[in-house]
Amino acid sequence: MSTLWAVDAGGSTTTATGPGGRSRRGSVNPASVGAQRADGALRSLFADLAARLPGGAGLGWIATATLDPVDPERELDRLRALAADAGLRGRAVVSNDALPWLVAPPLAGRGAVVVCGTGSGFLARDGADAPTRVGGCEYLGSDEGSAFDIGLAGLRAAVRARDGRGPETALAEAFRPTPALLARDLAARAFPKADVAALAPVVCRAWLEGDEVAASIVARAVDELVVGVAAAARSAGLEDEYLVAAGGGVLRGNPELLTELDWALRAALPVSGLVPVPDPDEAVLAALTACVRDGDIVLPPGLDGACAWLLDLTPDRAAPGPTAPERAVPAPEPPATGNGDARAAVLPEPRAAGPASTAPVAVGLCLAAWGGAGLDAAVAAAVEARVDAVDLPTDSTSGLVDADRWARDADYRAQLRAALRPVAVTCVSNSRDTQLLLGPHGPHTDPVLRGSPDQKRAHALRHALNAVRIAADLGAAQVRLMLGVPDLARWLSWWHSEVGWDDNVAAWREAAEPVLDLAAEHGVELLVEPHPKQVAHDPPSTRALLDAVADHRASVRVCLDVANIAATGHDPLGCVRGWGLDLGAAHAKDLQRWTGPGLPTGAGWSRYGPGPAIRFRALGSGDLPWPALVAALLDEGFTGVLYVEHEDALLPRRQSVANSVRLLRALLPDSQPQGRTW
Repeated sequence: MSTLWAVDAGGSTTTATGPGGRSRRGSVNPASVGAQRADGALRSLFADLAARLPGGAGLGWIATATLDPVDPERELDRLRALAADAGLRGRAVVSNDALPWLVAPPLAGRGAVVVCGTGSGFLARDGADAPTRVGGCEYLGSDEGSAFDIGLAGLRAAVRARDGRGPETALAEAFRPTPALLARDLAARAFPKADVAALAPVVCRAWLEGDEVAASIVARAVDELVVGVAAAARSAGLEDEYLVAAGGGVLRGNPELLTELDWALRAALPVSGLVPVPDPDEAVLAALTACVRDGDIVLPPGLDGACAWLLDLTPDRAAPGPTAPERAVPAPEPPATGNGDARAAVLPEPRAAGPASTAPVAVGLCLAAWGGAGLDAAVAAAVEARVDAVDLPTDSTSGLVDADRWARDADYRAQLRAALRPVAVTCVSNSRDTQLLLGPHGPHTDPVLRGSPDQKRAHALRHALNAVRIAADLGAAQVRLMLGVPDLARWLSWWHSEVGWDDNVAAWREAAEPVLDLAAEHGVELLVEPHPKQVAHDPPSTRALLDAVADHRASVRVCLDVANIAATGHDPLGCVRGWGLDLGAAHAKDLQRWTGPGLPTGAGWSRYGPGPAIRFRALGSGDLPWPALVAALLDEGFTGVLYVEHEDALLPRRQSVANSVRLLRALLPDSQPQGRTW
């Protein structure tokens, strides 16, 4: 029996479903994020799928908003080349993102479909002929009723209210820093579609809270969706009662809006029922399953060559060329740090976005250790280390990225993208600014920001949201944030008190809500790193936090740092096991634990709570069993990035990183292993 896989590529989020569960990336639509970023995200997703398929081959369905049914060849060539480059083989259906909802039960080929996500589109079929399509012409030609449409209307209403040209609305205070500044900032962006669409939840919240202007925007959007369904059904010749499948990020995130649409459709059209599509990737997989016959894909009559195409994925095709002119990057001047990092190397040629390796596990580098040295020095170090990916810190204390300037200065955003071109940024992080969201809010965090608890919380939230936006702009699939902990005293039980660690978990869930919402809108996955100074500090507390956010549409997974958890006495191998698909990334550094009498001498020693002194080292210089840890990660089916962290006080950064990367390369497979051959 063939292994089945499915890819759902909407306007802001792309999800693959196959053996081992789901993988998520940002948009793969060049109209939303640009060609280079889109190709990098799709190549990375295909590589992840290939790593989980037996022999890299199977039967698939790629449902993508990028496909133009009038001229599909360019997109088919792009998909074929990227799949071949990633090692993905077999056969796949390629269609727009709405067709699988029509093919899958319960519509089973007859009815209408409405997609209301970043964009909008409509599809209908009478059960025999080729489907008819309405809309789907990108945001300049259509997308009425979509998140982009709602967000744009809400922003314009807010600007008009502030100007005195329109009625008062709560939206005038909802867009920060002001509606006018936000509008100018969005207009300066090369690809504003996803960012404008991210404003739709603000409009919907104002509607639910009784704002009349927001209500009129939502009502107009519902009317446009009904008009689109009616046009598609009429064109398809649907006269008797029919079902309508409805989905997309706007409807999934707003059940009240879905209910409004249901009522409006039944009132205006012969619609017998509305079928929600809560998991588009599951719908794509259901459509594929319905079309598999005797180990091959057989499409229903009228679909093949009209709105769906069968694609042979072969490994011998050339990979696509660069989507933007590549340039030689001169070696940055090394900073005069006096720490042994100065060098005069010439950087290799820059590479496209997305992890450079198609091996099961990529080797990355956390750039936080270059705080104070400048971004050019950090990028140069990553290129010299020949890692596949980097984690880019946006902490204001590191000086590598000025997130506040990024939020207001389009030229700076372009400069940042250019500076990072030689590396693949797969994760954006913030550990110090975002710590102030939950605290502590006393003198412990004054070195980051002096001020009241409210001022510290506002600072942290701004930096957390900016980190998500920067990740989306750079094409990074993940953002790693440390949001702090309200009360470390809850670690212990107190006499006759019902307060416990679960209260910290609940506080994290509440404080993280706007970050989760924005991450979901941008298709960026949020990583939680267990650490003694965080709500998630060990495996049980981390699983409790994951359970607390399981109902949110954002993807939240774990960035596992074994050394952090082992520093508080946990078994390092036990820390790795049992995460399954919840494991999104991992950090690699070694650990020394002091067992002698008295206090240790030497650099780098510290204490995590009441336990013995510890210090972090380069891989191979400490006590952790890294060969066994890497094997355990592979046994868990881990296919993410393993990031080297330099925190060794005894070795220069360059030597520490080189030692760690060399060890990981020796332990990790550089391609899919063949297993035993006898």
